[in-house]
Amino acid sequence: MTTAGSHSSHRPAKAQEIIAVAQSFIQNRGYNGFSFRDVADAVGIKSASIHYHFPTKSDLVKEIISDYRAEFHLALDAIDARDLPGLEKLERYAGLFENTLRKHGCVCLAGVLATEIESLDKNVRTEINAFFADQTKWLTKAIERGQTEGTINQAINAKKFAPAFVSSLEGAMIIARGTGSVKHLSNAASQYLTMIKA
Repeated sequence: MTTAGSHSSHRPAKAQEIIAVAQSFIQNRGYNGFSFRDVADAVGIKSASIHYHFPTKSDLVKEIISDYRAEFHLALDAIDARDLPGLEKLERYAGLFENTLRKHGCVCLAGVLATEIESLDKNVRTEINAFFADQTKWLTKAIERGQTEGTINQAINAKKFAPAFVSSLEGAMIIARGTGSVKHLSNAASQYLTMIKA
């Protein structure tokens, strides 16, 4: 997932552009790796214009992660709409991470921000925690469905495996980007899914 805010058509076009540019900076440089001036230069406006839409950096980043959560919801809803077996749902989920890295060369926005949690405002932290809670809840349901269908091992503790799976993908994504090998991510996902297959 790379583009935040595409669902927020109520925003002015310039605010949307600011969000898109700032998100790219975060996913490639981290929260502390850019300033309003960097965003302003990239958008072609003055820094004061960014403050008009987003008074502080925390305000901007909160909007970005909030949009990112919503975009991820849409992606998960799309997977659910296909009424796939539980194990295949997990495969499609892992594919969201691989697609972000393979097509756009960046890592998960929430994962990047989580590594800099001490630098973040409370409201931003709340959004990040909510993002991972969303993922855990959805994955737990997918695993439990797979167990009901008989495609996922009954011995797996769905509530414990779900956060372990997303944590594995986040970590593998960072290493894959660092080594320049997307296979590190796809192999990690494949190994985890093989472990739980019935």
